[in-house]
Amino acid sequence: MAIPVLPLTLVSFLERRLVTSIAEARSPFTGTSQIQDWGASWWEYQFEMAVTQGAKARRLSAFFTALGGLRGRFLFPDPSIEVPVGLGNPYVTEAQVSGASNLRTAGWGLGLRAGDFFQLGSDATTRLYQLTEDVTPLGSEATLEFIPQLRASVPVGTLLGLNAPSVLLRLTAPVPSVIGRADQYRFTISAREAL
Repeated sequence: MAIPVLPLTLVSFLERRLVTSIAEARSPFTGTSQIQDWGASWWEYQFEMAVTQGAKARRLSAFFTALGGLRGRFLFPDPSIEVPVGLGNPYVTEAQVSGASNLRTAGWGLGLRAGDFFQLGSDATTRLYQLTEDVTPLGSEATLEFIPQLRASVPVGTLLGLNAPSVLLRLTAPVPSVIGRADQYRFTISAREAL
């Protein structure tokens, strides 16, 4: 079964953050800290949908209800991500294992800048990554440095998703349909990457 995609024309506000599994143990006697990095990280989103009316609003309400709260997952093509043009059709040239934070690639036209995003996988394997360094192709080849770390191995030939990169999300709470006068609906969504 295909993963549903959230309709994007309706997002009015968005907050995105990368959460890391890092803990601090602070001594109450000396004030010194010990940092424990468990190596995991994931995306969390909070966003609001624009005020919607009529059939569109009811369709959006049905979309969130059909997810079944925490049970369902959906693809979210983050509308705040700008997609540069002239990038070519980049792909992975060297297999990489889970836990890595770099990829060797080829097939580039122009490069990308630190802070740009790309996607690997599709449907239930969709993962969103953010570049931590500029990508300047040498010929058509480039090495990408990114966060979060890979959650699965990436084989040679895997295409990079640069056109509307998406993240696979799961709701962290049911989405209420707040209905005001004149059939105006409001939705506030809190979700985290579905791992």
